[in-house]
Amino acid sequence: MPVNSEIVFLFMYDTGSTFETEQLNGILKNQEDFSKYEYQKPGPEEISTFNIPLIFNLRDESVFIDGIRYLLKVQVSLYVFGAFSVRIRYSFSGSYEQLAKLTFSKRLNEFVNAAAARAKRKVIAALGKIAQVKESTLSERYRFYYIDADKHAVLRDSKKLIAGLLIDEDKTSTLEKGYVESVLRKNITYDTSSIFFVGWESAIIIDKGYVFEHELLMAEIANVELLETRIQHRLLVEKLKNANKALEKLSKDRMSLLKGRKLGRLSESLARSYEASRMILNNVEDTAYGYGEWYLSRVYGLFYDVFKLSNIEAALEKDIDAISNERMLVDDMIALMHEDFLEYIIILLILIEVLIEFIYLFK
Repeated sequence: MPVNSEIVFLFMYDTGSTFETEQLNGILKNQEDFSKYEYQKPGPEEISTFNIPLIFNLRDESVFIDGIRYLLKVQVSLYVFGAFSVRIRYSFSGSYEQLAKLTFSKRLNEFVNAAAARAKRKVIAALGKIAQVKESTLSERYRFYYIDADKHAVLRDSKKLIAGLLIDEDKTSTLEKGYVESVLRKNITYDTSSIFFVGWESAIIIDKGYVFEHELLMAEIANVELLETRIQHRLLVEKLKNANKALEKLSKDRMSLLKGRKLGRLSESLARSYEASRMILNNVEDTAYGYGEWYLSRVYGLFYDVFKLSNIEAALEKDIDAISNERMLVDDMIALMHEDFLEYIIILLILIEVLIEFIYLFK
C-alpha cells in the first residue's frame, strides 16, 4: 500500500557577513508566509520566542529518472547572522523500500546537488548586492523525512529501513538488531500515533496527517548552529596562529616606529574575533532556551545531543578564552610601550633642561 512521504534535502552555507531583517525582506521573490503553518502541539498562545528565518520559494525543478518525472520544490531560508539554507523538497507516494531506493538514487542525488548549487549561486548574487560575501568552504548537508503513516505499523515492518535512512546506509539487511535499536533510541514521542527520530545524517517524523514545518525548522536551525560553531572554531584557531606569529615578529622588532600601530591593529582584530565568537555562542544559548519547556524545546534538545553541540561549544569557549588572553597580552605590550615612550620623553626633557642650563651657564 503506497504511503505519502516527503524528503527534504537540506544544504547549509555561510556568507561571512551579517544582515538586517529589513535588508533581507524582498531580496528574493515569493516569500513564504510561515504563519500559515499551524503549530499543532500544545504550547503558549504564540510561538514567537525564537526568530524564524526569512523563507523564499524559488522556481520548481524537475528531473526524469527511468522515465519518471520528479518535480522538486526549492526553498531558501535566510538568517540575519549570515547563514542560509537551501531546501530541495520532494513529495512521494510509494512503499518504504521505494522511498529508500529514491533516497540513495545516484541520479537523483546528482540532480539535487546541482539544483542546490544553482540556488546557492542565486542567493550569493542577491546578498552580494547588499554586503560583501565571503563564502566559507565549510557547509552542512542533512536530510529530513516525513512519513504519513501509523508509527506502530512502520516500526513493525520497516525498523531496519528507518535506521538505514538515519545513518545513510542502504544495505540495511546486514544491520544487527542491537545496533538498529541503538540508532532508533534518539527519539521523541508526543502521542500514541507519532514519533520523531533524530540521527547524524537524517531526521524522520512519522505521524498521520501532520504539518511538520516546525520540526523541519528545528532540524535546519540545529544544522546551521553546527555549521556556524565549526566555522568560528576554525577561524579562531587560525587567528591565534597568525597572532602568535605576529607577536613573535614584533617582539624582535624593538626599534620599529610602526610597532605600536601594528600592535593596536592586532588588538582590534582580536577584539572583533572575540565579539563575533561570543555572538555565535550567545545565539546557540538563546536557541536552547528560546523554545520554552514544551515540545519544540525537546525536539531541539535531541538535535543538540546528537550533533554534540555542547562539545563544540566547549571547544569554542576555550578558543574565546585564548583569544581574550592573547588580546590582554597585546594590550599589556602596548601599555608597556606607552610607559617606555613616556620615560623616553621624560629623559629627553631632562636632557633638554640640562642642555639649556649649560647654555646659560657658558654664555
